Amino acid sequence: MMKVDVVGRVFVALGLLVVLTGCWDNRPINSRDMVLAMGLAPDHHPGAFSTVFQAPTPSAVSAGSSGSSSGGSSKKDTFDVVGSGPDLSETFNEAQAQVSKDLYLGQMQLIVLSTRLQPMYFKRAFDGLGRIATLAKTPFVIASPTPLIKLLHHTSPQDRFPSLYFSTLFSCHTCQTDAFGVRLWQVLVRLATPGVDIFLPVATPLKDGYLVDSVALYRHFQYVTTLTPRQSMAFGILDAISHKGSIFLPHYNASLRAIAGSSALTTHLRHGQVDATFTIKLTSTLEGIGSVTETAAQIAGMSDRASATIAASCLNLLQVTQKDDVDPLGVGRTLSWQNPRAFDHFRHWHQEYPHVHMRVHVSVTINKMGDVK
Repeated sequence: MMKVDVVGRVFVALGLLVVLTGCWDNRPINSRDMVLAMGLAPDHHPGAFSTVFQAPTPSAVSAGSSGSSSGGSSKKDTFDVVGSGPDLSETFNEAQAQVSKDLYLGQMQLIVLSTRLQPMYFKRAFDGLGRIATLAKTPFVIASPTPLIKLLHHTSPQDRFPSLYFSTLFSCHTCQTDAFGVRLWQVLVRLATPGVDIFLPVATPLKDGYLVDSVALYRHFQYVTTLTPRQSMAFGILDAISHKGSIFLPHYNASLRAIAGSSALTTHLRHGQVDATFTIKLTSTLEGIGSVTETAAQIAGMSDRASATIAASCLNLLQVTQKDDVDPLGVGRTLSWQNPRAFDHFRHWHQEYPHVHMRVHVSVTINKMGDVK
C-alpha cells in the first residue's frame, strides 16, 4: 500500500543529504527549487517544444519535513514554470528566468512525455537529459495523451505529488498488475541499442487517482500506438513482468489469477528467415470454478485451455507489433546477441522485423486455493 508519509520521508532525506554533504555546488538548499517532475510536450510556437518543471512550494516542503499533511489547506503544494525552445537547454533557461531560485534537477523523480511530442524534439530532449551531470538517471518515465499540466496537477487519495505517487507505485511490485515502471537510464539504453524499441507506461487521470494499465510503443523516437489493457497484459507475460494477470475460462466457468512466470526468447536464422520463439512457463491460482469441486482431469484441462488461450493472445500481440513495425521485446537485440553475424546481415532491422516468423509456447501450472508452494 502507498502511504502519504512518503512525502515526509523524501523531504527528510533531502534534508539529511544537505547535512551530510554540507553543500550542493556551494549553494544552500534555500536558494534552490527542487524539481520533482518534468513534462515534455509540443509547443504552439513552430520549431520549439515545451518543458514543464514542477517543484514543491516552500509550505509543502515544510509540511512534508514536519510530517504533517496539507489535505485541508487551500495552499498549493506545487508550482510550475514552463519554458519553450528548440532544445532542452533553451527551455530550461527560459523557465529559470521566471524564478529567483535555481531550478535543481538532481532530485527529479518523474518525467512525463506527451504522446504528441514530435520525434525530433523527443530526441533533443533526451539527448539533453543524458548530458545533465547532476541528474541521476533514475527518474521514472511515463507517457500521457492527457495535457501535461492537467496530469501534473491531478492528485490522488494516496499522494499529493504525482511524482511521488508514480515513484511509489512503480517501486511496489505488489501494487501493479504488471511491473511497467521504466526508468530514464533504461530508456537511454534502449534508444542506444540496435534491435530494440522503447515502451512506456501510459498514465490517465481518473476522478479518484490515476489509471496505469497500458503501455505506449515507440519506434526509435516516434510514438506509434498505445496497447489495449488486454494487449498490455500479453506484453507483460511475453516480457516476464506480469505477476497479477488473470483469465476467465468460459468452458469451465473458472477464473485464474496471479498469473506470473518466466519468458525465454531464442532466435535462429534459417535460409535467410529469422525465427523467434518465446518459451513461457507460468503459474496461476484457481480462484473459482462452476462445479462444487475440481478434479485432476479438470485441472489438467484448464491448464491446457489457459495455455492455448494465453499463447494465442501473445502471438496476436506480436503480430500487432510486426504490423506496426516496432520491436519492444527486443527480438532484434536477442538475435544480435545469439547470432551477431546474422543480425549484421540485416542493414535495416525495421525492414526485417515484420517478416520474422514468431512462435509462442506457453505452459500454465494451476495451483488450487490454499496450496502452499
